Amino acid sequence: MEKTLHIQNSEYKLKSSLFTIISYKNTFGTELFSDISVLDQLSQHNNMSALSTVIDVIFKITYILHKPFTKSSYDEFLQEFDFTILSNTIELETIATTIAELLGTIKEGNSTKK
Repeated sequence: MEKTLHIQNSEYKLKSSLFTIISYKNTFGTELFSDISVLDQLSQHNNMSALSTVIDVIFKITYILHKPFTKSSYDEFLQEFDFTILSNTIELETIATTIAELLGTIKEGNSTKK
């Protein structure tokens, strides 16, 4: 599945496939769905001290989904964003929703989990 994400006046094409899981592990050394489960656990506890973990995982996933369309390294990808993204809840929610749609954890256009 492919989607286009608009963040900070830039357009990012994202694509998910079974290779997404392998690419994530090869790039970051951790399991994609294990990292997603960490996000689920943190969101249930409303733990603000883990904000850096949440941001880290969200942007790692976004990078992996964008990777088929870029030659940029993860560091170069992150340098495309400024700090204002962290305070823009609309853009962060859009990123999270798009990730969930691409990975099949929610239906497109609906916030209900499958």
